[in-house]
Formats: sequence, structure tokens, C-alpha cells
Amino acid sequence: MTKNILTTIFLLFFLIMPLATSAQMFSVGEERSRSSNPFSSYVRGGVSIVDFTYQGNPAAVPGNNRLSFSGTVAHFGYESNGLNLGLGFGSSFSGLDNRRFFNLDLNFTNPFYLIQKENFGAGIPIKLRTKVTSVRSDQVQEEFSQTDLSAGAGLIMRVNVPEKLGITTQIIPSIGFSSSSGGFLGGNIYSLAGSARLNFYNLIFGKNISLGYDYILDSYDIDGEQYDYDVSGHLITLGVSL
Repeated sequence: MTKNILTTIFLLFFLIMPLATSAQMFSVGEERSRSSNPFSSYVRGGVSIVDFTYQGNPAAVPGNNRLSFSGTVAHFGYESNGLNLGLGFGSSFSGLDNRRFFNLDLNFTNPFYLIQKENFGAGIPIKLRTKVTSVRSDQVQEEFSQTDLSAGAGLIMRVNVPEKLGITTQIIPSIGFSSSSGGFLGGNIYSLAGSARLNFYNLIFGKNISLGYDYILDSYDIDGEQYDYDVSGHLITLGVSL
């Protein structure tokens, strides 16, 4: 299953990398006369509060055999011109008792602005995502391990104050498919992702500092009842431009 997961991630990466590169070249060319700050890449770190909740038939999975938990997860990320990579993990070190949580999220978002001015923009972002989510426990025989691929569209708004700061907010619902147990079981995933970024330009030693908030909801509807879980979380991050 690990081989299948890595293959999916690398295939998606090579598919979207040319799009990200083209978007970056276009942005730099279009804004050559302005500060390059709005197009900086960021590394991010932070924490999220995650709720992992069983949503299937209560009779199908006894309470003592469920992986449900609520707790804190560490997060690291990289963002560059619509290409985003996020890594989240938690265990006893982050306060998760008898649970081990891991996710790896790779996505590309391309906004189509219906309103585009120097200091304001609003439009429709298109998003393609693949994500690996795993929850394990020594006290529960079963494990939750899903690899999904989804796509969606939503709303985006940006405000830019040249040389000072920029604000970007967006919300994107999406739908896709997910597989588990080495691909023998599959089903649907419904997601809702919202984000906000407050970027301060040239704040410290010529670097941009970014405050970030993300909300994520992934709802899995897998064949049968065993893997019907919802993953929701509130993520706070601090980013530094590269």
C-alpha cells in the first residue's frame, strides 16, 4: 500500500509542477514593475486541533474498536504559487493518548479572477488534491489508512497594499474518491477547505512574515461502515518567505 501511495503522490506532483511553474512565470512577468513580495514562497509551521469522529452505523463498529479522538497535531508546510505541500503528525508527544495520526497533503490551486485590480481581486479557484491520512492505535485492532484524490472549485478574494501587506481568503468544497486497505475497499470523500493568509512584506531582515488560518473537513464514505469517519481541524500557522 505504501508503494501505491507514493506512486500516486509523485504522479500528481509531476502533473501539476509544470502548471505551477507556468503560473509563477506569468505572475512575475505581469508584475515585473511591482514588488515581488506577493509572489514569495513560504515555509510554515504550526499546530492544529483535530477531531476524528466515527460517522458510520454505531452497531457496525463497537465503541471500544473505534479510532475516534480529539487532540493537537503538529504541522509543517510549503506554499509556492498555488502549489502546497502539508505534513501533519501527532502521537503521545502532542497529547494524543494511544493514537498516532499522520497526513500528507499535496494540492495545486489555480485562481481565475473575475475582478482583478492592482489592490483587489475576486474570483473562482480550481483545486486538485491528493492526500494520505492514517490513524492507528495499539489498543484497536483495525487501522484507518486512506489515500484520496479530489477536485473542487470555490471563491477567493485578495487585498494587497503594495510594499506593506496582503490578505488572501478562500473557501473550496471538493469531491473525490478514496481507497483503503491496499485498494481493496473504496468510496467517496467530501471536503471543505477554508484558508486565510495575512502577509507582512519585508518585516524582518527583508523576509515576509505570514499568519495563517485553515479549516479543513474531510468526510469519508467508504464501502461498508468501518471507515466512515470525519476529520475536521482548525490550523494556525506562522510562515516565513524564502
